[in-house]
Amino acid sequence: MRISNLTTRLTKALESSIRRFPLTVLSAFATCITIIIMIEQKRDPSLTLQRLTMIFALSIPITLSFKLMWEKTGRDLKQLLIYYLTSIILIIGYYFIFLNKIDYISTSRFIGTNLIFYLVFLFIPYFLNRENFEMYSIKIFTGFFITAIYTAVLFFGLSAILFTIDSLLGIKVESETYIETWFVCLFIFAVNYFLSLVPKKENTFTKFDFPRAFNILLNYIVIPLLSAYTIILYIYFFKIIITQNWPKGLVSHLVLWYSFITILVVFFIHPIKEDVKIAYYFTKIITKIIIPLIIMMFFSMGIRINAYGVTEPRYYVIVAGIWILFVFIYWNITKQPKNTLIPSTLALTIFISLFTPLSSFSISRYSQNKRFENLLIKNNMLKDGKIQKNPNTNKDDQRKINSIISYFETRQGIDKLKYVPKDFNSSKMNEVFGFNYEAPYFPKEQYFYYRIAPNSLIDIKGYEYFIQLNSYSQEVQNSKEFSFKYYNSNSEIAIFKDNKEVYRKNIKDIIQSAYKKYGTFRPDIELKIEELSLVDENETLKVKIILNNVSGRVDDNEDIRVDGCDFLIMYSFKK
Repeated sequence: MRISNLTTRLTKALESSIRRFPLTVLSAFATCITIIIMIEQKRDPSLTLQRLTMIFALSIPITLSFKLMWEKTGRDLKQLLIYYLTSIILIIGYYFIFLNKIDYISTSRFIGTNLIFYLVFLFIPYFLNRENFEMYSIKIFTGFFITAIYTAVLFFGLSAILFTIDSLLGIKVESETYIETWFVCLFIFAVNYFLSLVPKKENTFTKFDFPRAFNILLNYIVIPLLSAYTIILYIYFFKIIITQNWPKGLVSHLVLWYSFITILVVFFIHPIKEDVKIAYYFTKIITKIIIPLIIMMFFSMGIRINAYGVTEPRYYVIVAGIWILFVFIYWNITKQPKNTLIPSTLALTIFISLFTPLSSFSISRYSQNKRFENLLIKNNMLKDGKIQKNPNTNKDDQRKINSIISYFETRQGIDKLKYVPKDFNSSKMNEVFGFNYEAPYFPKEQYFYYRIAPNSLIDIKGYEYFIQLNSYSQEVQNSKEFSFKYYNSNSEIAIFKDNKEVYRKNIKDIIQSAYKKYGTFRPDIELKIEELSLVDENETLKVKIILNNVSGRVDDNEDIRVDGCDFLIMYSFKK
């Protein structure tokens, strides 16, 4: 009986979504069909099929948004036809103007346009003055998560059935069938079920509809976690200020996602903040103390841009940071904020970033061209607007020029790069620049491995004690009198006598000279003992340390990190 009731309820929900959003349901169905066709072809799909799949997928939020616009403004059938016709014209126009080819720019715009119309779908029913937008958004998000759970259960259930058919009945089920099943669950079931949960215009919400479970989750779990994370971020930034050591690319990620999550939390708790003390004080404090962190993020990105110019990812970080800063300033200066401005201004920001003269593509193209021009002038390679060969260009500038060439070839198109001949490509680097093209490779870390020859004869003359250790046995007590400890965090060895430290040394001092001579990963080379050893002494001990083998990583700043090592320690006490 319960299964029967659930089936009836799901059937009615699906029927309701089809009646209310027919074009959206049709778009989802078309997307599913074209994806399955691409999977079944088992080869690279044609450009036309890829474009059709993308435009059908984009049609889902576009038709959905236009239908909600009609529901907001009126119920006239003629007006509905105008809205539908407008959405269809927009879809066709986008297909021929922005999807005439598929490359980095068209794909970025496709993703951004989807985000814009999903945001429009979210705020349009409550734009501009309707109250309790936050409660409506909670209803939408709740519906999304319920749909996700149902879809996952349905997919795993169908997959179990297919697996059973394959395993027990001997009917071969191809691996592609599981993928196709997922897309059917996603575009046929999930889209239809979610649409059935979208509130109608006549549905109203108050703060008393705030879900109890959501209240507990935000106020007693998420807010304490965010508060702790804020403290850690401040400690981290104070450390950066003191050491003046800015980690590459890490700061923006730490702050950006944290800020987005904070905006969502403050947005959701807005209806109950006057009734719940935790929510009230969190909102009051976090909207102020987060601003210095955002400014620090701008400073960090400024260092990167000054060194490497603007690229699309850096542009998006800066623009996202500006939008985030705007939201928090708005919350601080407005006593009764209209939170529909949050998704609407975000949609506007995405539009500016993708489709205007201030887009990420335009700004990045200008920045990289300017950087390219400066490099040419610096190396006396630009005369009367034409590139002059210079085989003596230093290696660092060669790498920078190669990086810019690669950027334009993979993202903007080489025809957008100034000064190069019309038929230029990277294969003609030597002909045009006087040096060969090398595809840029930007590893965060490079690996090294050094060892001495096995069975090497070791001279222990002049030392009283001898012990062999490794970095995995971090603490060794080889007698009641002596003990040894290796600190993984900073690659230091310490010797203790009667539990009192009598010697400490960082083995990076040994590795540094080998790295300067041999560079990174060289497993085929066996080093001499002298090249991986160090003789040292202090007021208490005379010590010799020999590294049998050592592996680790070196970052862009040539800072060494040891992953593992085996080493010998010989020592004697001074009389």
